[in-house]
Amino acid sequence: MELLITTLAVGLFGGAGSVLRHLASFWSGALPWGILLVNSIASFVVGIAISSGANQIAWVVGLAGGLSTFSTFAAQSFVYLKNEQRFRAIANFVLNLAVPALSLLTAVIWL
Repeated sequence: MELLITTLAVGLFGGAGSVLRHLASFWSGALPWGILLVNSIASFVVGIAISSGANQIAWVVGLAGGLSTFSTFAAQSFVYLKNEQRFRAIANFVLNLAVPALSLLTAVIWL
């Protein structure tokens, strides 16, 4: 029964995260800011979950997993490179690695 409840929680949280990621993906400018934002928020959620001892599976696998996207930022960076926009590619790549990592550390230190 516990496995069923956990699985349903992961599905529910993951669905919510995916919808939020989809909506955030429309915020774009010089860089795809929405994707950077959701990757950072997801990392912050992971930091809170692992620091607080909350039901980590639902929060980490569900919400953060549905919210974050490595493949989208990697694909966007590749498109920038393909279009010879090297600065955008490097900035997008570095920011999507550094800012989420700092978000996770902030959450861990904060709690």
